[in-house]
Amino acid sequence: MPDRELADGERLALEGPDHRHTLRVVLTPGHAAIHLCLVLEEDGLLFSGDHVLNGSTTVIDPPDGHMGDYLASLDRLESACASDAIEFILPAHGYVLGNVFGEPHDAADVIRRLRAHRLQREAKILGVMRSLPEGTMQEWVERAYDDVPSRMWPVAMRSLTAHVERLRELM
Repeated sequence: MPDRELADGERLALEGPDHRHTLRVVLTPGHAAIHLCLVLEEDGLLFSGDHVLNGSTTVIDPPDGHMGDYLASLDRLESACASDAIEFILPAHGYVLGNVFGEPHDAADVIRRLRAHRLQREAKILGVMRSLPEGTMQEWVERAYDDVPSRMWPVAMRSLTAHVERLRELM
């Protein structure tokens, strides 16, 4: 447990003899209920924690994780990219995202593409649910994640559960 909770928008000043850096808190529930990201204001950097990763998709694991909150938090981060001129995303795992190493996508585009990927997966899940309405979660994960190695299905099951809960909330 943290010593204290950080508030959305709170600024943390880090000062040294020759420099000052300001980290601003952006609450981003979804991956976890208390997840947050940090914007390094002076440099236009977003520390995304586990909310935006590279090379893998963030697991949303109910009940602590919530797909609707996750998607809304992606929208908040995309807005922060515009308002704070964020060029680069530094995830908790992997390398820097944004227009680096010849990558053609800026930080906001990385977030848009991630959101689109999630919604495409959700559309696939909905299609599977409609074609197999009496199916089990195992049957649904096998069909909705047929493009993912079967060894990953236990992890995919957690995000499938989050998508199914969101779809049921929307219906």
